[in-house]
Amino acid sequence: MTFVHLLVSLLICITFTSSISVVPDPSTQDLINRICKQTIDFQFCNKTITSQLIRRRTSIKTIAKLTAAKAWINAIETLDNIEGSLLPKAKDRRSKEEFAACRKAYRLVDAHLDNALKYLYLKDYRFMRAYQALALVNISMCRTSFFHPTPMVYANWNMRILTDIAIYAGKILAPPPPLRTKTKKNTP
Repeated sequence: MTFVHLLVSLLICITFTSSISVVPDPSTQDLINRICKQTIDFQFCNKTITSQLIRRRTSIKTIAKLTAAKAWINAIETLDNIEGSLLPKAKDRRSKEEFAACRKAYRLVDAHLDNALKYLYLKDYRFMRAYQALALVNISMCRTSFFHPTPMVYANWNMRILTDIAIYAGKILAPPPPLRTKTKKNTP
């Protein structure tokens, strides 16, 4: 039950403090730069992270939690938009099929990012990274085409970059273990 209260508190903090603008201190900005340099849109990443900060000095652990929560909230909102608006209002068969596929994909994205956030709070970073990677795979299952533009084109791009930001923050928080090298056995 404590976990639920902690999660709700974090979500409330994100929701109500997003209008407060905090300029990060140099060490926090360095962390943000390390994350955002790995993304395809540095400015979007920087704005996304700094808009969630409530203190000038913020640890990588807090940034990882904020970005993971932001990605999960966005997945929930995207799924709600698909189910509540896009799918019911789709007029042609192609759009209905695309939105139905996206609904299926985003149900999985929601579940995977929810699990990633839980494992982040449990400090099990290996499972956190695994669920975030699964979320990225499922985002790509929602196929969008610039030749058949729908609101999902931008939603998918946004979701992918938010998930990438969370993944990069998680990798700085707890880098994956190095790959093991195979040792040759000497045979006489």
